Amino acid sequence: MSEDLEPKIPKKRKPNFIYAIISIAMILFIIGLFSFGVFTVQKEINKIKEGIEIDLNLKADVSEEQKTAIAAYLKKQNYVSKITFKSKDVAAEQFERELGQNFREILGENPLYDAYIINLKADYSNPDFVKDVKSALVGLSGVQEVFYSDMAVSTTGATLKPITVGIVILSIIMLIVAFLIIDNTIRLMMYSQRFTIRSMQLIGANEWFIIKPYIIKSIVSGVISAMIAIVVLAGLIYLTIYKFSIEFTGQDFVTLSLIAVSLIIFGILISITSTYLAVNKYLKIKLDELY
Repeated sequence: MSEDLEPKIPKKRKPNFIYAIISIAMILFIIGLFSFGVFTVQKEINKIKEGIEIDLNLKADVSEEQKTAIAAYLKKQNYVSKITFKSKDVAAEQFERELGQNFREILGENPLYDAYIINLKADYSNPDFVKDVKSALVGLSGVQEVFYSDMAVSTTGATLKPITVGIVILSIIMLIVAFLIIDNTIRLMMYSQRFTIRSMQLIGANEWFIIKPYIIKSIVSGVISAMIAIVVLAGLIYLTIYKFSIEFTGQDFVTLSLIAVSLIIFGILISITSTYLAVNKYLKIKLDELY
């Protein structure tokens, strides 16, 4: 009879541990996938914001020294994402292609100006700040005028703000749901160990001696779950990049690495927290309530 009971012990405990790992891995994968989606959406939002252009037209008699000074000034500003110089000849050629006729021959001259095209960083692309930038640039020596599409700036901000708020709310909800699911999974695993925990307590083991092996096991399960989630997520991201030919910069890969590290940390912390609370509960619960 003892031989019949021996194989049942590992069979009972092993599936619980594996089940917890698989369940946590699935939740962490969903969190990682959601984080990647948020990252992609935010990247596109930043592209839209940084696509707003400020045209800095230079005076007809501007000197090379003044051009150099203006360029140097713009490069020092932390709000500038990109600076492009467009000569009046290039501007005229673009305008003629759009217009479909050579207006320089009609007018006998080129009425356009040399210009610096400025793109602001996403964090600074709001109506109030753009107005302040315009006021500062107008006062530069050699600058004829500064203009931008006020409607484009206002519309972009008004349209993208609800999206950003929605992403934040969804992220909070996602983390709460993930925590509850993982916490419930670990509590179920600890429920199967409640008699073992109480037995150790009855023979005189102190609280830390009882909790320590479960904490270590929770750390291991958290790390394994996170690694499984990261591997699957990395494969999916690679296929996405390959399939849609998405361009990623070094900074993008740094962000994705931070997501991976965050999954590991989140998996460990939530596993430790849930395990400690569950074990502590069975250490303090009355014996009658264990059944």
